[in-house]
Amino acid sequence: MTQMWIMEILKGIGKMFLHPIFYYSIILAVITGLSRVKRERSDFHIRVNDPLQELRFLFPAGLLIGFILSIITVGSGLTISYSIVTMLAIITIVLSLIGNFRFLSPAFTIGFSFVFLFLAKQLNWNLPILSGHPSDNSLSGFIVLLGLLLIVEGIQMMRNGSKKFSPILRNSRRGLVVGAHQVKRIWLIPVFCFLPIGPLTAPFEWWPTFDFGTSSYSFILVPFAVGFQQQIQSTLPQLAVKRIGKQVIALGIVISAIAISGMWVPILSIVAVIIAIIGRGWISYRHRVRENAAPYYFTPRKNGLIVLAVIPHSPAEKLGLQTGEIIYKCNGQLTGNKKEFYKALQKNRAYCKLEVLNSEGEVRFVQGALFEGDHHELGILTVEDRKKWNGNEAS
Repeated sequence: MTQMWIMEILKGIGKMFLHPIFYYSIILAVITGLSRVKRERSDFHIRVNDPLQELRFLFPAGLLIGFILSIITVGSGLTISYSIVTMLAIITIVLSLIGNFRFLSPAFTIGFSFVFLFLAKQLNWNLPILSGHPSDNSLSGFIVLLGLLLIVEGIQMMRNGSKKFSPILRNSRRGLVVGAHQVKRIWLIPVFCFLPIGPLTAPFEWWPTFDFGTSSYSFILVPFAVGFQQQIQSTLPQLAVKRIGKQVIALGIVISAIAISGMWVPILSIVAVIIAIIGRGWISYRHRVRENAAPYYFTPRKNGLIVLAVIPHSPAEKLGLQTGEIIYKCNGQLTGNKKEFYKALQKNRAYCKLEVLNSEGEVRFVQGALFEGDHHELGILTVEDRKKWNGNEAS
């Protein structure tokens, strides 16, 4: 029996490498990275992070959470049919083509998959892409997974979504050059589920299964593509992402509670899907409204030079400069703009001493040695009115 379970687990892992979403997510992450670098070079004549950054976030961050979710799904006996797997893959690809990462929340990918499968079953659609209609219990379990993955989405935002943003330059409503940050993340969350066909049987009579009519199973490791995309211009990006993450976690907890109740009251599964789609859409909408109504954070300042981004592995990163800090003195000279900062930096080519205001408005001193070539390329990106200063955006 133990050998059979091990073999089925290995086969389940192998099925993930046959899943189109596994490869599609890799391609999507690579294309997104290349597109980001092209935009960064257009704005700043330099790339901030390397093209494979999105690919690095794709796998490691989701493996541990996928393992924890797998314990929950296997322990509860959650089953998922080939029809669900197929429809989820199609909806995920379609939504990514329509809105890139904006619609890769489980609320949309799983929610719209459920809506389509539910209608197909109720209206008895016989479509070639569906290998039979999933059972009511499988659909109900699918929505429980939606709630859990929403919680995962929020956790991933707070843990990994608040790192390594991509700065952008745009024109304000008054025609001034202002800075913003674009946050785009995609994570692959591999989750073990039972397929309602196979050699495995429940080892205990009391094992809680979502599909009570099925007596034999096999394993499948389903790769769920979970992503989000936001533009942030009114505050520090890490603060905005963490705020959205907390809201998504709260929504996921509510959806999970309703979906679990839906195992006994089926109408609640439909209610959970509706609340998930509307709720997740509302969170994104409220963020856009807040951003459009609030004043720009990264704008030219009279009291110094605001740091839009810090180039990784640059002297500025070694000095400990942070996004959102304002450099108001360099080597003892006031730095009201980019040109003044550049001249002050030339005063001492071997050593740099900066006075900066952090995000709380407190003064701190930053100093360190500069090596050959560093004196003219500290490694910060700033917001500069290009009508006044047409120099390279990277200092």
